[in-house]
Order: sequence, then C-alpha cells, then structure tokens
Amino acid sequence: MKIGILYNLVDRIERGLEIDKLSDNEIAETAGHVKKALEEEYEAIPVRIRGDVILHIKKDSFDFVFNLCEGVEGNVKGESWVPAILDIIGIPYTGSDSLTLGLCLDKIKTKQLLFANNIPTPRYQIFRDLSQTLNPKLGFPLIVKPANEDASVGITVDSVVEDKSSLFKMVEFILKNYRQPALVEEYIDGRELNVAILGNGKSLEVLPISEIRFDFDKKIPKILSYDAKWIPESEMFKKTVGVCPPAEKLPDAVEERIKKLAVAAYNITQCRDYARVDFRLNGNLPYVLEVNPNPGINKDSGFVRSAIVSGLSYDELIRKILSLAMKRRKMS
Repeated sequence: MKIGILYNLVDRIERGLEIDKLSDNEIAETAGHVKKALEEEYEAIPVRIRGDVILHIKKDSFDFVFNLCEGVEGNVKGESWVPAILDIIGIPYTGSDSLTLGLCLDKIKTKQLLFANNIPTPRYQIFRDLSQTLNPKLGFPLIVKPANEDASVGITVDSVVEDKSSLFKMVEFILKNYRQPALVEEYIDGRELNVAILGNGKSLEVLPISEIRFDFDKKIPKILSYDAKWIPESEMFKKTVGVCPPAEKLPDAVEERIKKLAVAAYNITQCRDYARVDFRLNGNLPYVLEVNPNPGINKDSGFVRSAIVSGLSYDELIRKILSLAMKRRKMS
C-alpha cells in the first residue's frame, strides 16, 4: 500500500512576522519521523505540498494519506483546503476533515460552540477595529490573541494586559500585523494542561494528561508564548517544560472532569482519529482554551509525551493513528 505523507513548508509569510515561519517548518522533521515509522510495512512517500503540487495529485497517486499539512505556502487557511481537495479527489486520509480544521482555526466560532454546549471557556470579546470599547463585564488581566492562528503565533509576553492602554496597544499589534480580528479573553491564572485523545465515535482513548510548567519570574505571565514554544535560545523556552503525568497530582474528581470536558469538546467539534484539547485550571475549575484537531506529533510534542506515558512508542503511535483512520474508512 502506498501512503503519501503530506506536509507543508513556509518560504514566505503572507501576514504576521517573519519569525512565524519556524512553527510551520518543524513539520518537515515530523514527516521524516512518520516515514520511518511506516516504511517497514508501507511504501511511505513524503510530499511537500505547494499550490502547484496539490493540483497534480490524482486518485491513484496514493492509497491513503497521512495528513500533516498545517497550511499551504504560508496561508494558514490552507490547513482546511488540503483535506477538502483529498475528499474531492477521493483519497482517504488521517485526521479531521476540512470543516473541523476550519472551525477550530476560527477561535471565535470555536468559543461560540463551546459556550453553546456549556463547556467552560474564558469569557471574551472580539475586536475588529480600534474604535470599539471594552465590554465592562470583562475584568483585567486579559490576554490578546489573533483570532485565526495556531501554534502560539502572535502571542508574546506582552499579550497579557493589565489596563486599557496596554490592551489597545496589543489589539493594534494584531490588527496591523496579522490583518484579522483580535480575540480578547479573560486571562485564567492557573495550570496549563493538555489532553490528547485517540479514536472515533464511542471508541475514544483519553491519554494521560500532560502539563506545561512555567519557571518564570513572578512578573512574567505564565503563558505559552511563541518564544516559549519555538525559540530554543530564549529564556522563555528554557524555562517552559512539558511533563507527563503532571508533577503535582490532580485530584481524581478534577482529572475526571477535565477528561469528560475534553471528550465533549472533541465530539462537538467532530474531531477524528486524534486531537488535543488545551486547558487552564484555576484552582479546581478547568477552562477549555482550544481544540487542536491537527496537533503537533513531532517527537518532543505534548501529544507524543502523553502517548509514551500511556505505553505507546512513537512508531506505535503513528501506526495507531493510521490504523484508526483506516478502520474509520472500513479499510482494515
């Protein structure tokens, strides 16, 4: 069986900052790891996706696709285009479909869906221009994010704001550099937790919860900024550590609550095969921050960390994701 491993690289940035390329370009390394995990059993072929390349993929190009694409040529919206094209061509693939990927990339729609289904998530306001006024129901501190990015793109240590002057400075930064609405949320001061999920329908496996620990000075907000996630030489990166299981054990009732909320978020966004749900825990109160239907699965990722603690090796995880997708398509 011929397995295409589709991934993307970014040569130039259409919006945002030049440094934002780093988060996308790690994916080539992931593609190499996936190829190694599959090549003993399959003909595994990594393919870098560009606009001209995807137009030449035909139904007989691959029997199945392991989809790692997080965009097309620097356009993050391309993350949802690739599975849509594969559906049109008729090639089955791993992971969520275009509707789920597009939904979860839109933080505004995702939050609306979470609220509608009584899943706790921080209160928020959308800023589309600088003429808007802050909703008096929102209290400082607040955190300002691009509404349509992932991988911590556009998030810096200045993203957590304590007053209106700082708020509108960051809103302007997002509007100017990312050319999209700014999502302003109430900042939840607490523990950062990730829940990795495998499976489909009623057959879901929730992997051990992973935690991101921040060894920052008290003046620095404990957030996973772009530097903390992608710039190894930065102090933020060096003092941000992923651990699984959490260093401080979660109360059983809290852990159970988090896992139930993660499954609910996975299901209402219609994730498939695998996904990660990110939380903030304030005291014993969990809040869903994001649903990631195409999470990073490089060897140092939180998803892989949870899988290894569950007893899966990296290669076993990759083969399991493919097996789940094939089973969903009734191919195994």
